[in-house]
Amino acid sequence: MARDRDGRASVVFRDTRAAGARHSVPVMVKQSRVHPVHVVGAAATEFVAEHEAMLDELVFDVVHRALRECGLRKPDIGLSVLASLDVYDGRSISSGLTSSATGGYLSDAFRVEDDMGAAIIAAAQAVSAGDVSVAVAVGVHNPENRAATRHGFIEQISNLSFDPHFGRPVGLTAEVTYGLHASTVTADGTLTVDDLAAAAAEQITAGAGGVRAMRRAPVGVADVLASPRVCTPLHELMLPAMCAGAVAVVLASPARAGRCLGRDARLTGFGGATGGYLWDDGWLTDPAETTRRAAGLAYAQAGIDRPADRVGVVEYSAVTAALDGPVSAALGCGSPRRVNPGGGVLSAYPGVANGGLRLIELVDVLGTGETGVSHSVDTVSGLVAQNASVLVVEGL
Repeated sequence: MARDRDGRASVVFRDTRAAGARHSVPVMVKQSRVHPVHVVGAAATEFVAEHEAMLDELVFDVVHRALRECGLRKPDIGLSVLASLDVYDGRSISSGLTSSATGGYLSDAFRVEDDMGAAIIAAAQAVSAGDVSVAVAVGVHNPENRAATRHGFIEQISNLSFDPHFGRPVGLTAEVTYGLHASTVTADGTLTVDDLAAAAAEQITAGAGGVRAMRRAPVGVADVLASPRVCTPLHELMLPAMCAGAVAVVLASPARAGRCLGRDARLTGFGGATGGYLWDDGWLTDPAETTRRAAGLAYAQAGIDRPADRVGVVEYSAVTAALDGPVSAALGCGSPRRVNPGGGVLSAYPGVANGGLRLIELVDVLGTGETGVSHSVDTVSGLVAQNASVLVVEGL
């Protein structure tokens, strides 16, 4: 690790492609340390099967409470970044309805059609660069249909995200990609179906009774295996607990954070990566590749050479128990003291707002001086073309 004239560290990574290799893992870029960005406020709605409130009402509620927690007001916001998808919201340019509620009226605001982790990174970059002193990242997920038919609706959207000539006609969806991956690890003996059920039961039970949990009752292996089969070998309780809700996170520069009330943690590194296409089988053989690249960027920014020695808490988004091992290895955290203490996505998964929920869950348990990692992924097309976001957080 080298340091520039200002004393900030930079890391230079090399391409690990071997001669004749089918896949390249670009783990080498030059990445400078970033100026820390403080998390000064956060709020979330209740996570339920379906909210009766309008999208702008949900967004206004969480932004208002997040700002109130840290003693800020709407005029203090320099930038608002919203994570949402028109196709879920049931209208084109749906951010036109919610932009004002994010604090974006007569201010800078934009929307990302991605997981909220990407919105947090975009807002953090603006604060770290000195463009604004306060930024708000918001995610909202309350699909415009009834909860009873929502699973089919989301799967239909997922199918439409695949290419029209190869992926759609054979019925590919996010859940099918997860099932294909789980089938490979059970077929080669890496894990058994009982192993997957045991891991799912452990996570659901860990989050049961939590204030943000969707699945509130402890379950055992038999309960998981008795739940409806979704995509062999996966059962319903082996997949994320889909729910609706909104999350807001207020970020501030160090100088502004010093004058704020409420919570205080700081982002010391953040990184994002995008996956490949259907015809590149890396999504099946190396499903956490985007997570590995995003983590590499985040650790380089945070100046962390050996995350296994530094990271004490991890909130990651392993969408199935079969992905636990690959995602954990990609994050490189070794055996942290706490992993998904709130149950992770199997406890509550509010769609595109997941990145914000994972960050809040992490900040809630992070001790003073302790380092944690928050990880989230976009699940619209499952493991194919997957976007991953990684945040390195330090408790203060």
